[in-house]
Amino acid sequence: MNIPRQLTFWTVLSRLTKPFLDAYYVFEGDLLQPRPCLPAKPGFCVRLYRGEVDLQAALEVLVPAGLTAADVAARLQRGHLAAVGFLEDQTAVYTWVSFTEASAKELRTTVCARAGEVIQYDTMVLRPFRRRGLQFAVNQPVLDYLQQQGYTRTLSWVNVLNRASCKNQWKWGKKVLLTAVMLKIPGTQLCWTFSLGAPLESLFEGTEAPRC
Repeated sequence: MNIPRQLTFWTVLSRLTKPFLDAYYVFEGDLLQPRPCLPAKPGFCVRLYRGEVDLQAALEVLVPAGLTAADVAARLQRGHLAAVGFLEDQTAVYTWVSFTEASAKELRTTVCARAGEVIQYDTMVLRPFRRRGLQFAVNQPVLDYLQQQGYTRTLSWVNVLNRASCKNQWKWGKKVLLTAVMLKIPGTQLCWTFSLGAPLESLFEGTEAPRC
């Protein structure tokens, strides 16, 4: 197997194990706790898009970033919030927030927000802008906005081998509620899903445990 030298150990391990094993930390953030204060990044700003009124503006920055117009429109029409970070006026990073429910494709379930909670999902730093701390930076105005709107908790999930994303969650003071593990039989649709730390049903209120 030819492995490019620039790939990290964790990236290589993820590629080797993905055919038969996936594991995700499920993080909870407490919006009532003090958050670290980020120094401003020169040339970096974040804009928030929510609702039909922001649809055209969101399409103009997210479709060139790789999302489809239909997907962006459907999310905004469902009331989701898009936060887009720009570096020198170029789309560099985006993340999404749902106030009701979101599809957790990695966990093969739909996650429903509980009272006072929002769901953070689909954070992406575009390739030319990686390793600049932008995933962490784009979240600061998002968390401030959510707190101002009266929300008290966030829910998100990250592959345990995505060390950079996990570190960002811990930097914000988020805690791991459980670890969802999926054991797969390569070449088939068969898999076994279980959790460590707490039952999946105890967290994903209103949903069923992930199945394959």
